[in-house]
Amino acid sequence: MNRKISVIITCFSEGFLLREAVKSVLEQSNPNWEIIVVNDASPNVDTISACNIIASNPKIQVINRSMNGGTSAARNDGFQAATGDICVLLDADDCLPKDALAIIQNTFEQHPEAEFAYGDYFRQDQPNLPQKIVRPSEISLSNQLSARPFSLSSNWTLLGTSPIRRSLWQKVGGYDLEFGIEDLHDVEFWIRVIASGCDYVYIPQPIYTWRKFHGSNSGQVTPLAWAKVAKKHLDIYCQTGLEFRAYELLLLGSKWLNHNPREIQRYSKKLWKYLLHGNIQFSTLITLGMPAYLLRLLAGRARKKR
Repeated sequence: MNRKISVIITCFSEGFLLREAVKSVLEQSNPNWEIIVVNDASPNVDTISACNIIASNPKIQVINRSMNGGTSAARNDGFQAATGDICVLLDADDCLPKDALAIIQNTFEQHPEAEFAYGDYFRQDQPNLPQKIVRPSEISLSNQLSARPFSLSSNWTLLGTSPIRRSLWQKVGGYDLEFGIEDLHDVEFWIRVIASGCDYVYIPQPIYTWRKFHGSNSGQVTPLAWAKVAKKHLDIYCQTGLEFRAYELLLLGSKWLNHNPREIQRYSKKLWKYLLHGNIQFSTLITLGMPAYLLRLLAGRARKKR
């Protein structure tokens, strides 16, 4: 059995933060790992310098892409180069708790049937604030894809850094290159993973540190991003009894674009049918009633607060 863990770190403009991410792996209590850093054709001087410095370590492979392809392409390159059975995805502006890889390896040894694992993680909103432990909720698609109570947001759990067997990445076809940095590439990938029916296991210990104050991707999410996911995976929404939720997202995306009245009308009719059959959801009522200009105004303000 290949017990090596491959830690895949993609980078573009993180600069010195990349070295902190790598340092968190170098300090792991489990010594059987490799690091694969994928530089997605970054023009950032600090990031290039960091890649050159860490490349001197024989346990670190740095892949310098000649063209920027986005996170999906960079992660696929990392998986392709990995030699370990288990892969851990780490954002270049985040880090791993000291015993994370030992915990991950022990979990897969105890649960050989598991093809991926998800666990608790530390979340730090500001550099001067203490970390908080986040314990994810159930990750069934019926829960993950539903709307949060009294909200238009989806109930998605952070899964981007969940350790996964390389063979499962291959089985589901890797990351979709049609989903770029402004899209929900992680969400789209993990929908396919969970929908594959694979076995997985929950780790009740922190295996990741999300330094939220460094990141910017969450502030880029728009209703259009979720609409793209719903359009591709409408069949999965239907199979999980969430067809109405998919049409909510498609309607929100159409209103966000505000350029196709027929499309808005078509999705509105779909949702009205659900309401007339007694399927009344708070999110459906708000989606139908909110005018396009107000949606853009509220979404813009929400992004500024993140």
